[in-house]
Amino acid sequence: MQKLKRIGKALVNSLFAIWRGEFLLRLRAGRFLAHILYTFLLFGGIIWVSLMIDTSMNKVEKNYARINELKMEQSLLRIDLTRTESRTAVARRLEGMGSPLREPEKNITEVTL
Repeated sequence: MQKLKRIGKALVNSLFAIWRGEFLLRLRAGRFLAHILYTFLLFGGIIWVSLMIDTSMNKVEKNYARINELKMEQSLLRIDLTRTESRTAVARRLEGMGSPLREPEKNITEVTL
């Protein structure tokens, strides 16, 4: 029971020392302060670089999605242009042959079962 009280008291003292900023001084780690600061600086730099990489990767993914959208739009426009060109060519041929066939004026209605 006494051992448990000592452990509890040591933990409470350590927490208060951390709160007051005296923890490293109590551990006599003052001579390693430069190494500790360097380590924290290094970790901070690594975190910052990873956040910057993540931000740039998000931009790349958004741009890639936009490029795919534009490719689809381009292919649809190309199909429409080809369809228009072939319709006018067919209409000219039919007129040249004297056929009464013309392009329908109403849109096609689709029947689904």
